[in-house]
Amino acid sequence: MVGENFQTDEISLKPLTKRLGSSLEGIDCRHVDDATWATIIDVFHDRNLLVFPKQNLNPDEHTAFMERFGELDVHPQELSARSTLALPENPKVELMLNKPGKAGPRSAAWHTDVTFRTEPVAVTSLYGVQTPEACADTIWSSLRAVFDDLSPGLQETLRGLKAVHATAFVMGKSQAGSINYDPTSETDPKKKDLKAQYREEVVHPIVHRHEAGYDTLYINPAFVNRVEGWSAEESAPFLGMLYEQAKLANYTYRHRWSKNDLVVWDNRCTMHYGVNDYGEEDHRILHRTTGAAFVVTGSAYSNN
Repeated sequence: MVGENFQTDEISLKPLTKRLGSSLEGIDCRHVDDATWATIIDVFHDRNLLVFPKQNLNPDEHTAFMERFGELDVHPQELSARSTLALPENPKVELMLNKPGKAGPRSAAWHTDVTFRTEPVAVTSLYGVQTPEACADTIWSSLRAVFDDLSPGLQETLRGLKAVHATAFVMGKSQAGSINYDPTSETDPKKKDLKAQYREEVVHPIVHRHEAGYDTLYINPAFVNRVEGWSAEESAPFLGMLYEQAKLANYTYRHRWSKNDLVVWDNRCTMHYGVNDYGEEDHRILHRTTGAAFVVTGSAYSNN
């Protein structure tokens, strides 16, 4: 299996958990030849989360590496009250900042990025410019592994279902939760214009057929309103059961940040959570990219 331990003269690959994530040491993301890139993609599709420690990337080098996964996106940052800031010198990189007097974004909730779009983003990265000690971890969960462990009967049921995704502009504060709802969106002209772009609900299959050939759950506690054809009240316990399963330790990887870590993950088959256990005295600066838009494709075993 690709994700198992291996080592060459240049590259050392180690699994982070049994079913999610690998660390690749010995790779300089500024200089990746075709053979090394082929290895990276194979491991990415197999393990769905990659950690590249000890990088030394400026914003342009960061985006150049991430553009090999697909075209980068400018994240719709005004959709959140805790919005990130685009770097002026490179707007494809978002600044996630926490320092005295400048509290930055804190997700503090499980989510997958921008699933409210018709074509969501497949790949997200975070680069540790400055990281505090012993706090501000990020946790990922493998929705692919969760799906694999469900009973065949439930898998078959899920393959026949779709979920309705929307921003908090559509769902409202009570359903969307604190991660997305921004009350200023009703009064701020710029945010009102953005709200108009994302006011429609979007429907995606609950089971996505990944390009690598496996099925995975594609659900999102932050942006899924309900199962298509069900009420929100009927959907909540059903989806909640899947979300709670995904939070179990055997499906997750918790990353303790070090300076110059680059973490890249597959939004098509994971969700993540930023641990909110740090204060303004804990200096934390991350650079984020999102991109590689894709179409959510139903399982080959369903009619989605």
